[in-house]
Amino acid sequence: MDSFYSRLIKRQIQLTTVRLFCIAVTIACAVTFSISLLSDRLEQLFTQQSKEVLAADLLLSSTTPLSTDQENIIARIPVQTARTLVFQTMANANNEFMLASVKAASDNYPLRGQLQISASAYGEALASTKGPNPGEVWVENRVLHQLNLAIGDPINIGERAFPITRVLVFEPDRGGSFYSFTPRIMMHWQDIESTEVVQLGSRVRYGYLFAGKEAALDDLSSSLRETLRSNQSFISIEESNETIAAAMQRAYRFLHVTAIIAILLGAVATALVSYQYTQEMTYQYAILRCLGLRSTKLTLSILVPFLLFSGIAILVGFMLGAAAHLIILNGLGDLIPETLPSASAKPFVISIMTTLIVVVSFTWPFLLQLVRTPPKLLLRRPETTHTPVLATMISASIGLFILAQLGISDWALSVTILFGLFAFTAITYLIISVIIKLLIRYNQSGNVHARLGTRMLAANKRMVNVQIIAIGATIFCLALIYTLRDDLLSSWQSKVPANAPNFFVINLFSEDKTKFLAELEQLGINHSGLYPIVRGRLTTINGNAVREVVSKESRQVDNILNRDLALTSASTLPQDNEIIAGEWHQPPTSVTYNSISVEAELADRLGLKLGDELEFTVDTNTILGKITSLRTVEWESFTPNFYMIFAAGNLQHLPTTFIGSFRLTQTQRPSIAKFVKQFPNASFFDVNFLLERIQGITHKISFAIEMILYFSLAASLIVFMAIELILHHSRVYSTAIFKAVGAETNLVNRVYRSQFFIVGITAGIFAYILNTIVSFSLAHFVIESVFVFNPKTAVLCLIITPILIVFSGLLSIYKTQQTPAKRLLEQT
Repeated sequence: MDSFYSRLIKRQIQLTTVRLFCIAVTIACAVTFSISLLSDRLEQLFTQQSKEVLAADLLLSSTTPLSTDQENIIARIPVQTARTLVFQTMANANNEFMLASVKAASDNYPLRGQLQISASAYGEALASTKGPNPGEVWVENRVLHQLNLAIGDPINIGERAFPITRVLVFEPDRGGSFYSFTPRIMMHWQDIESTEVVQLGSRVRYGYLFAGKEAALDDLSSSLRETLRSNQSFISIEESNETIAAAMQRAYRFLHVTAIIAILLGAVATALVSYQYTQEMTYQYAILRCLGLRSTKLTLSILVPFLLFSGIAILVGFMLGAAAHLIILNGLGDLIPETLPSASAKPFVISIMTTLIVVVSFTWPFLLQLVRTPPKLLLRRPETTHTPVLATMISASIGLFILAQLGISDWALSVTILFGLFAFTAITYLIISVIIKLLIRYNQSGNVHARLGTRMLAANKRMVNVQIIAIGATIFCLALIYTLRDDLLSSWQSKVPANAPNFFVINLFSEDKTKFLAELEQLGINHSGLYPIVRGRLTTINGNAVREVVSKESRQVDNILNRDLALTSASTLPQDNEIIAGEWHQPPTSVTYNSISVEAELADRLGLKLGDELEFTVDTNTILGKITSLRTVEWESFTPNFYMIFAAGNLQHLPTTFIGSFRLTQTQRPSIAKFVKQFPNASFFDVNFLLERIQGITHKISFAIEMILYFSLAASLIVFMAIELILHHSRVYSTAIFKAVGAETNLVNRVYRSQFFIVGITAGIFAYILNTIVSFSLAHFVIESVFVFNPKTAVLCLIITPILIVFSGLLSIYKTQQTPAKRLLEQT
């Protein structure tokens, strides 16, 4: 490196401002890298897991076998393949019959994920990478119970008897909801023909599973799409476990919003440090101009050191971010597997981009003043250089917008954040100016120290505004992180409380309803109540066939168009549902049609609106209804939830079973065996594993937020140190004047104390107001939680902040007060 730049860098590295700059940029980089690294690896993990839910990388569903052309396409592309066939038939044993869903699978099924099987009824589940062998079947526990069978007994499917060799506990691609489950029997693909069940015209569904490299899968998908018939469609990964996906999506929002706040603090610290650096280096760069340093080399003399310092900060940020990432992973515990996919290049690129955006947008407006430093400053050195406010605001706003967009990828939210911060800065600036004028007028007849304090504020109004805005933004960021961690997170956790149901019962007959509820009450078991279920398929919308009305894209993503829906009726709105359009069902006497309430997201995907008429086919019956309301549903509540809810009594003439959820404590879990015996026609599902995972996500995510909080506290410390550096020269000069005119130390203390208190309380009030507004907006529009008043943030903003500012301010002038006036004047 050129000796000129070497000497320049050695000189600048000794400056406190440069060191603070490196720390601030390191914090911004470390926060970005730790969160983006976590998100990248988890997203890859969830993509892999969602493929396991399909039992493949790609799944083609069809009601008929593939054509010869389609088979030829598959044969020429190098991918792994497997096949399944699902059909319903009557299975029998011991002169007992039951309707079963039979699944025939080829040798290499599943391509992704594992089957879970057991050697005995309700026994320990073990993993299996392949299905049953030819000549045998695996069945669910309820098949054994309903037909009074045991492992080794034969069961008849069509024209052939098969020995039962294992209990089928779990299959990765089962899909669907609890409401549509029919007891499963799994057999080998080779045994289909011998059963003589599947004949021409039989209602069956073929599954064609593919796995392999992404390029080959893309080639296969694009080639097959051109040949697809109306009864064939690709099943997307997005149709996998919606409950886990919704929980993780909300967790991502928590992390990304919190990370943006921490990065903002680092950016504020960077801007303040850069401002002070400009003040310190103005005279030195003016000398370089006088010595003949040209504009280009002058610009490089500013850029080279800061690029070098930024590069060092990025490297250190990567190390700190990686360490924080490992700590967060360790804190997540058993929520994730021991091994995660390797990170892609995305976290590194995003972190470098974020850091450079912070440096450029928050630093360059100040550094630009050094390029324009006139040599005449050698003759008359000013106290400060004035950076154009508008240019600085525009540069910072653009940087903030890009940062928000990189972190959250939501244009509306990015604009909201930018507008909120810009409005906060502008309004704060105007209000502070008015407050200072009012204080001067009010204190005309007040104490001497109060009058002097307000006059000092008025004399240095611009720096006071900067100080209050910087402190207010810092306290706001800390308060918002506390709000996210305490209130919004608690609100989210309350949606899946510790006593949430962990068992579902389905297919409970009407004649068993009263007895079942009585058993629950007798054992003191909490439950959701029972809802009637009618299985029906949506066939027409406003008299037109569904496939003619709904767009092709929607048909591909909405599996509900290819299966029966769980229709229910209710007189009252279920808990955790909220009407967002229309009105809930009116009393039967006031309407002449069947009233339907539709889940809002489904209505949006299918283009449904209030007043639309829907027709459903239920066995050989049809039922027609009109949409009277749209509602939101909390799918994570672990209580029965529905896409379609009719008014009470609208479905009473149709064949009905009941569904409900209830919670069994550890001591009550043996009761499930009693329920199975008492209600042999009902099916019971243990969802405790899913419940614990959702609850684990909500609890563990607070640990990750705390890690970001530590970075935020470090950035806040840099902000306060930068403010003190900026104000130090002014305070030294003012104290020297006070002492020169004979003011006592006690008077100086009271003058500064009143000034610090005004700054602290004003910054705290603005921080609290902004935190309340932003928290409310985040709760309703981003994290979808309920806003709760938090007294801790009020204490932080309105009490701790003024005390902290007064204490730190008095501490900063302590040595100054002990120094003689003559020496202070020499320093200034």
